[in-house]
This record gives sequence, C-alpha cells and structure tokens, in this order.
Amino acid sequence: MNNINKTLLSTIILSILLFLFNNKSNFKTEYIIPIIVALLVKYLLGDWDKGYAWSSSDIQYWLFILIISYITIIILKNIILL
Repeated sequence: MNNINKTLLSTIILSILLFLFNNKSNFKTEYIIPIIVALLVKYLLGDWDKGYAWSSSDIQYWLFILIISYITIIILKNIILL
C-alpha cells in the first residue's frame, strides 16, 4: 500500500476513534480532531517525501489530512443527528 492510501486510511480511522471520545475542551470537535489527527499521522507514518526541507508536497500532505479528517467528522455528526 502506498503512502497516500496509508495516510487516508489512518486519517479516517483516527478521526472516527477520536470522535467517540467526549469533547471536554473549549474547542469545537470539527476543529480539534483534525489537528490531533494530523499530528498523530505525521508522528506515526511520517511524511510523503524525504528530507527536512519544506516543499509543495508538505502543504498538500497537511491539507489532505486536515480536510479528510474534517469531512469525516462532519459526516459522523450528520449520521448521529439522523
């Protein structure tokens, strides 16, 4: 499995798992979970490219994780409200 698929799967699974916890912070769930998920995926899987220099793939990487996690949370909230 390539890195993008691993990142996608990990992002969705972590978003769902974190959504199951009761949010006791002052931050909205749809904002805090994507940030936590992005940091966890970066820590667990690493980046899509090699090296320490920032590149356009790094911006794509962070946006990809944040958007996928946000969409997952919105979908979960809508399913619960149904």
